[in-house]
Amino acid sequence: MSLESANTNITDGKKETTSEPDEAWNQIKDLPKIASVRMMAFNEFKNRHGADEGRHIIEVFRAGPTSNEEINQLRRDGNRTSRPLSNPQSPDPNETWIQRVRIQSEPILENIQNVTNASGWDVARPWTFLRPFDCFAFFQDKMKDKLQILERQWGDAERLYLERQESGQAAEVSTGDHKMTLLEDGDESNDRKNQRTRDREEEGVIAVRHMRCYVEFVDKEILPLWDRFTDSSQRKVRFRDLMMLFRYGDILYSPSDAGESKDSHLSSSETKSMHQTAWRLDDTTVPRMQDGDLEDLGSVSQYFEINCSYIDHDGHSYGAVKHTFTIEFFEGEKDITSLPVYPMRFAKESERIITRLQKQGHRYQSLIKERHLRYEGWTMTSSPIGTTEPEFRSREHIDSEVILDLVEGLQQYPSCMPSFIQYLPGVDNWILGEDNVEIKHWSDGAEARLLHAMKEKLVLHDIAITRRFNVHLEKQRILSWENTKPITAVHKEDLILLPRRLMVYALRERKFIMVDIWFLESIQEQVNAFRDLKINPQHKRMIRSLVQAHFRRQDIEKSHPQIELGQDIIQGKGSGLIILLHGAPGVGKTATAQAVAQASKRPLFPITCGDLGFTPEEVERALSDIARLSHLWNCVLLLDEADIFLTRRGMNDFKKNALVSVFLRVLEYYSGILFLTTNRVGTLDEAFKSRIHVSLYYGTLKRNQTLAIFQVNIARLREIESKKQEHLKGDDWQEPVLQIDDKSIMDYAGWYFDNYPEQRWNGRQIRNAFQIASSLAQYDMNKTSLDVWNDDKANEERSDRTAAYQILNWIQFDKVAGMINEFDVYLQETTGMTDVDAARIDRTRADDFEYRGTVYRPRYQPSEAGRGRPAGSSSQPSSFHHDSRSTPRPSAQGQQQALYQIEHRENIGTGRRQRQRRQYHPPQSTSATPSKQPSRAQMDFHEHYWDNETRVDLNDPRMLDEEEYYGHSSSQGDHLDNDIEY
Repeated sequence: MSLESANTNITDGKKETTSEPDEAWNQIKDLPKIASVRMMAFNEFKNRHGADEGRHIIEVFRAGPTSNEEINQLRRDGNRTSRPLSNPQSPDPNETWIQRVRIQSEPILENIQNVTNASGWDVARPWTFLRPFDCFAFFQDKMKDKLQILERQWGDAERLYLERQESGQAAEVSTGDHKMTLLEDGDESNDRKNQRTRDREEEGVIAVRHMRCYVEFVDKEILPLWDRFTDSSQRKVRFRDLMMLFRYGDILYSPSDAGESKDSHLSSSETKSMHQTAWRLDDTTVPRMQDGDLEDLGSVSQYFEINCSYIDHDGHSYGAVKHTFTIEFFEGEKDITSLPVYPMRFAKESERIITRLQKQGHRYQSLIKERHLRYEGWTMTSSPIGTTEPEFRSREHIDSEVILDLVEGLQQYPSCMPSFIQYLPGVDNWILGEDNVEIKHWSDGAEARLLHAMKEKLVLHDIAITRRFNVHLEKQRILSWENTKPITAVHKEDLILLPRRLMVYALRERKFIMVDIWFLESIQEQVNAFRDLKINPQHKRMIRSLVQAHFRRQDIEKSHPQIELGQDIIQGKGSGLIILLHGAPGVGKTATAQAVAQASKRPLFPITCGDLGFTPEEVERALSDIARLSHLWNCVLLLDEADIFLTRRGMNDFKKNALVSVFLRVLEYYSGILFLTTNRVGTLDEAFKSRIHVSLYYGTLKRNQTLAIFQVNIARLREIESKKQEHLKGDDWQEPVLQIDDKSIMDYAGWYFDNYPEQRWNGRQIRNAFQIASSLAQYDMNKTSLDVWNDDKANEERSDRTAAYQILNWIQFDKVAGMINEFDVYLQETTGMTDVDAARIDRTRADDFEYRGTVYRPRYQPSEAGRGRPAGSSSQPSSFHHDSRSTPRPSAQGQQQALYQIEHRENIGTGRRQRQRRQYHPPQSTSATPSKQPSRAQMDFHEHYWDNETRVDLNDPRMLDEEEYYGHSSSQGDHLDNDIEY
């Protein structure tokens, strides 16, 4: 309302203008200001009565529970009247709070403008600041500096005034903005220069007193509002105070579904959403006040946004990932811990949570540098911020070796790529407005005459928020847009912001998965499985030499790319190592590839036909991807049951021919190590023979091999029992130690091999037999009634007694053998033949094949000219006539083998088998009592890696030399394959 309209009275429907309000208002507005603070309710804040009101340099509106009602009523009345409502203030100061602060002092406003680097302020008008008064709190130190400068400059003048005031020489005691008379009229000088000096002194003293009043007010009333939330003593917060609670750079806590118990990191089959619990506050979005109808007390349409971040890794660099929490408007006070996110210091057991998150961060930072790991646990389905990817929607339990390669994983699943946030520095921006509810000055308390009305200037948004953000940005290099270099390490204080999930490639499942880092472990160094392989020593020597030479060549090519070490004249062709392992099931083919990977400390990448698809396009694409990943991760590639894709090509099956062609091309250009295993070697296409570097036949287990495998499993079982007892120490009822009668078991193993030639166990069956036999031994000592399934109650009843005695001997293995034999007999009766017969009829395998003594191998005799020739020299034969030295000779063993095969074929399909099972009778020295346990030195496995020949003990009973391998079953003819005899 303008002054003209305010001074207009309505009489008999006609406008009548009077000059009395103008004169009264001019008298009031020229009155000096009072350097003090006045607290008031909203009605008093907007309405002044008489000459004494409205002169305080700081006016404060204290809101209460009924303030919204009071404000709305004034708006509904359209400012036509200002009938006071019931006083909303309560005697209890806890029920009211400072909501607005009006500054009507030119010195104060000028200094605020100066410290904030603002300009163009109309300081003659009052300025009203809104809660949470961020500008007052942020610039308080600078305002104190300004006060100190003023006190040094005008302190003497102020002291002189006080002295004259006490002596009665001062005519006035006011400290208004206008002229302040310091001396009586008689002392007034006519010198204009002295008058200007006095005027400056008067203004200086006024400025000192106004600034001192302001600084004391902020220290006493405003800063305590912010200091309430510096510790965790304040437990509740109002919506308008959220800005005070959430500070830039604070570590925030968002409770997960599982809470923060000691075992909160354990996964389960339950689905959780967001599992990131620690965040850093980077920015906030406060409710913007609307110009005109101010809603600084809040409304249902308002909300408070908190822009946080956690730290993630994209395979190249660490970076901050943004996430926004939204807090809807709420009335009154709310418990801080009921908010969706709140400062970590308010969390229950915050120190314990921080310690756990720091351990999690250290673990993440150490794992990110690893490549080959192991995972056993449930997969995760969501990202740290709670978004679920369709590819990872279902949870599954994984127990596999994994490869940590974020670059490959995020390329395959780009939707999982973390989006790093970087900020530009904020720009100062004051947002000003006006309140439609005017300030009215009435002639008296009865409000009979309106002297003046004006709209006050509102500070809707100050620059303190921007300044706080820029200070935070300077401390956080990871958030600054100026940072263009990869961040390879995280500061100690930021470790708690690292997530608990990583993307890895599960080698067994052949796919990328999201996992919990608490279940990722480094690959444990194991006993050298390659040493414990009970296979042909010649095979061991061949595989070891080929693999080591291939690795050495790869290392040379990596360090010297210009060197071409390939044997083929076409570059890149035939640079890999392809090894075919064929033979009956369970004789060590797959175990050989696993042992090679373990001994060389490289991942084993197993694939099957199901992983490759069934069309040529699918197979070629899958093979290319697998070959690329295997080469990238330095894996040992294993294609089990390779005969499915390597079968002989035909004339009419074009689809199968295309699949074989794809494999032929991949094998030709594969540059890594590839093991092919099959038990149907007779079906392979002949084109693969030249593309395979070496083919090794794994015959059925011989007697010494079988006994050696039994020894390895006995040692392994002892090791398992030892570890189990170590972990069960301290339990209420400790399971008794399993006593192993190894002499009894070994004697039975030899007897069974001799008496059941058609039912001899392979390596896999021996391993299964140990698992079943040990379970039987434990059950035999703990059994109750066969009708009782759960023996836990019986075990509890025995908890106060000494644990029963458990023994594993030949008896349990005889039970296992009986079950296996029963199934074999039934299967033979069903099919009419044994597995050996079926393989020979189908022409897929010859299990009874014995190379020694079957085929005569000509022996090379070096010529006289070739003996003693220096290395590097060559001699071209004079002719290529038939050499008498290579004339084959008849083989008696070959004739016997042929006769055996004819006789064997006559029995094929007859189903002949001994009906009555032979019984094992232990010798006198092999009883059912446990033998003396071997010494510690005999039990311990030392780390004999295959490339450390100096540590290999040839007398180690676990080693199997050539003579032991062939044993008595080998022919006594010419040992042409024996290097020593050769």
